[in-house]
Amino acid sequence: MADKRKETLEEILSRQVREMAGEKIDPGTLHLLKRNILDAYAGICASLRDTEMIGTFDRMTSLAPDREGITVWGIGRKAHPSEALFMNTILGRRSDLVNTYMSPTRMGGCHPSDNVSLILSLTDWLGGTGTDVLSRTWLAYRLSCIFANRYDPERGDYDHDAQALFFTPLVIGSMMGLSIHQLTESQRIAGMLGLTINQAAVGDVTDWKHCTFASCAMRGLTSVFMARAGFTGPGGIYEGEAGIDRFIPHSPSLMDPPPDLASIAFKRWPALVFCQTPIDAAVDISGRIGDHHKIEKVEVHTYDKAIREAAIPSSWRPASRAARTHSLPYCVAAALVRGTIEYEFFNDDFTEKEKAVADILPMIQVVEDGEMSRTFPEGAPCRIVVTLKDGSALECYRSYPRGDSGNPLEDGEIEEKVLKYLTDLTGTEKAKTIISRIWGMEKETSLDFMVDPLKQRITSND
Repeated sequence: MADKRKETLEEILSRQVREMAGEKIDPGTLHLLKRNILDAYAGICASLRDTEMIGTFDRMTSLAPDREGITVWGIGRKAHPSEALFMNTILGRRSDLVNTYMSPTRMGGCHPSDNVSLILSLTDWLGGTGTDVLSRTWLAYRLSCIFANRYDPERGDYDHDAQALFFTPLVIGSMMGLSIHQLTESQRIAGMLGLTINQAAVGDVTDWKHCTFASCAMRGLTSVFMARAGFTGPGGIYEGEAGIDRFIPHSPSLMDPPPDLASIAFKRWPALVFCQTPIDAAVDISGRIGDHHKIEKVEVHTYDKAIREAAIPSSWRPASRAARTHSLPYCVAAALVRGTIEYEFFNDDFTEKEKAVADILPMIQVVEDGEMSRTFPEGAPCRIVVTLKDGSALECYRSYPRGDSGNPLEDGEIEEKVLKYLTDLTGTEKAKTIISRIWGMEKETSLDFMVDPLKQRITSND
């Protein structure tokens, strides 16, 4: 009798996803999911301040409108589902107010909140409920963290979002009712649509850095459509002779250890996660300096991962919004000058007006601290020493930023973040009502209350 064929990893994942999708959410996890949805919603609303990006969306949607498609946020016009999903998920990241999960085994990392814009877009299109959003967010968060625990794309010169090409078909396919066989084929097809290389994050960082997850989501939806139609892909897409495991560094385990969603770090500032602690420290010092003209030099001591991600040579001459949000020296300079960080500080016109930031950038030196490097990812430490022209020095040390699981944002602080950006779209009182309804999302029979503010047309005069 022939041996039973061994299941491929994509088959195992498809079966497990069907099981995970039906699991009951306990009260503690339910509250955690609502915190994450609120936090991600704040980031989406903040991104709608980017009228230049919205203008690009307007031109894109005008090329081939689709009355049966998905409404593109900020435009109020429908586009083909794959294209609309691409644009809406860009808005999930454009503000850089995404949360972050780092593998405890020092493998990869991800921004689980990227999934919220995907889930809101598709659940609205499919006519789902608040309960659907909660269950789908739980599935997506677990999958994104599971893949981050297994894969380290950046070590193989791929973008850290490369793994999203494989879990987004599982999330989307589950939402669209695909069978286990179809879920398997959607992963196989996705693998043939191209891995995301890391060029957007090296050298001169461009605004495509905010599009990397979105491009995976777009291809993920395409692969789901194709699998549903009957297309098939090659087996062994992960572990086969030329599967992705040959190209992307990975651990032998997929589900061990299980991801701890409570370890996901939220952001206080609209910038890269590795810039959060330096910003906190710089804001503290700024209040003690008074006048930034007194600064002679700035030393930033931090861990190696932060330096590799945010203190590369081009970080001292960032030429795009994404480059500035991903530049540790730029973030420190802006925080020292202004005593805070705002969304607008990363716009081109801010850098043209606030010359002091450019003046301070050359004064900043970023130095690796070996002990701090050993601490990461359990901690995200930073020490800043600012030497003044009179020879005195001011110093601030932080073990991790505000928003980290070791120093988490309170529920009220997350609400304040939503209110700050949602008020632009709805006014204060309506924004407060929407926030309250998100806390009770399981009672909602539609998503109109959340997505209608996003669907309005945004102009540069708003």
